Amino acid sequence: MRTIFIFILSLIALNSVSQNFGELCSEGIKHITNKNYEKAKEVFIKATEASRNSKEKAYSHANLAYSFQMCGDLHNALKNYNTAISHEGKELALVVQRANIYMQLDSTEKALHDYNLILEKEPYNTGALYVRATIHADNGNLQHARNDYNALLAIDPDNTNARLGYAILYQKEKKYNECLMMLGQLIEDAPTNAAFYIARSDVEREMGYNELALMDVEKAISIDPGNAGYYRLQAILLEKLGKREAARRSLRNATLIESAGKKN
Repeated sequence: MRTIFIFILSLIALNSVSQNFGELCSEGIKHITNKNYEKAKEVFIKATEASRNSKEKAYSHANLAYSFQMCGDLHNALKNYNTAISHEGKELALVVQRANIYMQLDSTEKALHDYNLILEKEPYNTGALYVRATIHADNGNLQHARNDYNALLAIDPDNTNARLGYAILYQKEKKYNECLMMLGQLIEDAPTNAAFYIARSDVEREMGYNELALMDVEKAISIDPGNAGYYRLQAILLEKLGKREAARRSLRNATLIESAGKKN
């Protein structure tokens, strides 16, 4: 999905902005540009207090929301996106950002509502189509998901996310041959993409082909040896195959990688 930085929304005309508000926003934007989001929060809180009209309130709350978002405070980010949208409901970029927050908070029904709004205005928005398809697939609405993937592939036939999503739909429907064919084509087109091997491994494991699944996980590890999750999958498959000592080694590798990540 395209990344939208709220702070590059059109600035309010200078002749309509109070000096204090304008100075605060300029300072806040500098902090965002420098990735100093804690400082940006402090400044944009003051800007929201200094704002006088709907455009100023929307602009300051949007930037405050973005600053909270980049600090990992999703609930306050959502609160301020909602406020910004209440003042500037036609600004689609704000709805996109809010939908992203809903997804991160696992509020998928609210996210779905926002993606429906986005696609009503921008039916060719590939990012929104992909996320909405994923929501439908996770909710078991496979035909709705297929419709969105079809629309996305009609716009961008080489979109790997959509092709992978389509393969997973086949898996959910237990159409394993079709699924494996699609995954095989994805791997042929992008042989260094570890995620595709993991996806095929998952299908093979579901079909009971644990040896094949293990081979694909090992290929993924050779591509991305720093992924702890891959070692955990390897351990599960090794355990299924009765290779307990090898499984324990895989788990130790996963733990070492996770510990190193925490230290960094």
